[in-house]
Amino acid sequence: MTQKAPHSRPGRHRSDPDPPPISIPEFSTTCRWLRKSRGLGREQAATTLKFSAVHLGRFERGEALPSAKFMELIIAGYRLDPAMAAHLRDLAIPAIPLSPAEHLRAWVQADTALVSNLERFQVRGILAAYVDPLWNVLARNDLFAEALPGIDESQSIPVSMFTEPGKAVVIDPEAEGACAVSMLKGIMGKYRDSAQARELVTALTPVPEAQRFWAASADITFGRDSRFLLHARGPGGNLVSYQLTLADSIPAHHIQLLTATPEPYSGPEIN
Repeated sequence: MTQKAPHSRPGRHRSDPDPPPISIPEFSTTCRWLRKSRGLGREQAATTLKFSAVHLGRFERGEALPSAKFMELIIAGYRLDPAMAAHLRDLAIPAIPLSPAEHLRAWVQADTALVSNLERFQVRGILAAYVDPLWNVLARNDLFAEALPGIDESQSIPVSMFTEPGKAVVIDPEAEGACAVSMLKGIMGKYRDSAQARELVTALTPVPEAQRFWAASADITFGRDSRFLLHARGPGGNLVSYQLTLADSIPAHHIQLLTATPEPYSGPEIN
């Protein structure tokens, strides 16, 4: 059986000859994107997936969501990797509710124990910030602000990354931009009904580089391998590598602790 789909918003689909704009992920557009990226017509895809083109059309138009049986046929038929499979499953269930960033920010900043924790990281020379799932900064220590210019103005790590000061900090903006976008797509799928998701789309849509990264890759990732260091220019211009860690700090409120521990620079040579 199929399930009735909720009212859907414009979404995005996988890279094809007419790449979609930056938008909040939806099951219907993602399902269509998966098919188009493989160069398949609907009848061809239905044969691959082992169910009727009528059902596939309903999924792609947002008229229905797949049952568990149909979901597994889509995942197996398109040979989706675990991250994309998880993303597709997320889009077929209700979004996770998320309080607006300003509410979470006020809550964190009023908690003296949380603020003191940021100061303890400061003393140890570690950049630290509390963030929501879409990387809006809720509270941070001074080292974090010094390392990411303009973060207090935007209060959004993704938005800051695509500003000129933000790009100047990162040694390999291409790799970091692609990594950030692949993670954001997965996160937005989980929290697609949130104000943060809508605000992020609004902020990134006018940014050509963000548009390019969005359309260039179908990758979905959840989290960052701690072995994948972030290579950057420090506040004084010195080169530094950071080990990034993102941990659930207050799961009930979807608040996470982001830390960046500096290490001797081990990135590419800079001429």
